Amino acid sequence: MRIGLLIIAAFWCLPASSQTLQIMGSDEGFLPFYYGNSLNKGILVEVINEFSLEAGIAADFLPLPRKRQAWALEEGRANAVFANPLWMPLPDQMHTVGPVLTWRDRVFAQPGRQADSFDDLQGSICLRKWFVYSDRLEGRIGNDLVRLDAYNAQQMLSMFLHNRCDYAVMNEMEFRFLALLVQVDPDRYSTELIDADWPVYLGILKTEAALIEAAEAFFATHTIDVEAMLHKLPPPDRHVSIQPDQ
Repeated sequence: MRIGLLIIAAFWCLPASSQTLQIMGSDEGFLPFYYGNSLNKGILVEVINEFSLEAGIAADFLPLPRKRQAWALEEGRANAVFANPLWMPLPDQMHTVGPVLTWRDRVFAQPGRQADSFDDLQGSICLRKWFVYSDRLEGRIGNDLVRLDAYNAQQMLSMFLHNRCDYAVMNEMEFRFLALLVQVDPDRYSTELIDADWPVYLGILKTEAALIEAAEAFFATHTIDVEAMLHKLPPPDRHVSIQPDQ
């Protein structure tokens, strides 16, 4: 009996390094933050690899449809996710570490179509189908802007680079990453207009006290230089064949 109790006590006292940070990720990828068939590439993957080495904690990204993320947490298939608190699965059960980076949706414009404010936007605009944009942008659509929908970022960028729309709204780092892959200067199209700007946190189940402590210590001193990492990232598993008009 005493031996059994000692084994149980030893199990509960295991250090954080005996656990695994199981991070859910959309199975569609999240360029350039995590992507690849097994979500093994990207900025956040590199950062978590650094965390794993420094803290001595194993970490994995698990591809999952967004609709199944709450289920995965409840079933013990995962214990963490990168998200904004507004879209965090099981928010009452999650501890948020960070923010670790900022998600910024920027307006990109064709050369000669630069605008100083949202009130100046006129013509056509490429957006993601089913995405929700800011009220100030939505208010322009229909009267001043013709909306053209794309199913994903690559399709949107292809439409934009082939001059099918005057403007596009994309995560600025996703735009810059894809533009670099197809050898297009992203600065040629960038504007100062930001449609959305929100923080991304690492959410960990509150029951994972050791993982939370290790993550808090790591991100308290670790700064993610997204811009510097863009040029070092490998290409996606699926070939990017976007080419601008000549």
